Amino acid sequence: MKKLISIVFGTRPELIKLAPVILLAQQDDRFNVEVIFTGQHDELVRDAIEFFNIKIDQRLKMMNAGQSLNQLLIQGLGQLENIFTDGQQRDAIIIQGDTTTVLAAGLVAFSMKIPVAHVEAGLRSFDLDHPFPEEGNRQLVSRITRWHFAPTAQSRQNLLEEHIADDAITVTGNTVVDAVYLGRELIQQQATQHNYLQQHGLVFPANARVVLITAHRRENFGEGIQNICNAVEHLAKKYPDVHFVWPVHLNPAVHDVVHAQFADHAQVHLVKPLDYPSLLAVIDRAEFILTDSGGLQEESPSFHKPVLILRDTTERPEVVQVGAGILVGTDQAKIIAESEKLLSDQAHYAAMANVENPFGDGQASQRILDVIAQSS
Repeated sequence: MKKLISIVFGTRPELIKLAPVILLAQQDDRFNVEVIFTGQHDELVRDAIEFFNIKIDQRLKMMNAGQSLNQLLIQGLGQLENIFTDGQQRDAIIIQGDTTTVLAAGLVAFSMKIPVAHVEAGLRSFDLDHPFPEEGNRQLVSRITRWHFAPTAQSRQNLLEEHIADDAITVTGNTVVDAVYLGRELIQQQATQHNYLQQHGLVFPANARVVLITAHRRENFGEGIQNICNAVEHLAKKYPDVHFVWPVHLNPAVHDVVHAQFADHAQVHLVKPLDYPSLLAVIDRAEFILTDSGGLQEESPSFHKPVLILRDTTERPEVVQVGAGILVGTDQAKIIAESEKLLSDQAHYAAMANVENPFGDGQASQRILDVIAQSS
């Protein structure tokens, strides 16, 4: 008898990390697969759906203009409950990460006694304000999860210290590595049809060095974003051969500040948020990455690119522990100092770039499906 599993996602990072799970499950004779898109990121996620050729079975609309986090959660709870009361008995609901979609799906599944499989379980910053609300979402979901798929040994240890049963935890590696490998393969197949850099106007001199920047965290709005801008302006002036690619988040708290400072800057290339294959192409071209994104902290080691983390804490400490990343927060002096070391000290750069990937071998998705299939 095949098991019916529902795989729920709402944002682009969730889909990227779940795409290899979805595609493998759809080819697996042990499962019937239902894919649910909550619409938490409606426009932003469409490119990844198309790139990975994901078939959506249920498409919801969680987002409404100006709604609060609680209103977003209410939308998710109601719409997901409507799906799960269709009379079909689901054997598992698979969720990934820490968004409001994850919390909504987990709560609905728990109340309906459907087992929850949490991909990327056990990440912790131990600070409920950083990142907000994601840290709280992760901790809450851990209390109602049956299968905890921890990406690293550190994540497993975090769960054990919260009294999660050892036999409920499986260290799988992070599915982001699976997604990067899959994405590279698809890009190579499409190479004759697409130049993912040129289509965004990203053409650089032959000897140019490139730095990728992303910043979108709520806790960095205001002074934090301004400090990042000031640091980039200083670096661009000191290093005329360095070009900065900044896919600017659409939130006015980021967009307006960045565009006010760099709208006509020859070395700072402001582009709209990049589709996933274009983002991979920029990572591949970059010397290093400045980011407050959790996903990019995980993707950078797969490309052997150092990452300077624009946050004071990270729920992905492994990237720092192995030496591939450094926490710089939004401290202007610290951002400048660590960037200059990467741009000027070849030995330092090599030490950060050439580390073993702490996030796995690209087989996480298969391990996840095997555990669910073999559970009674």
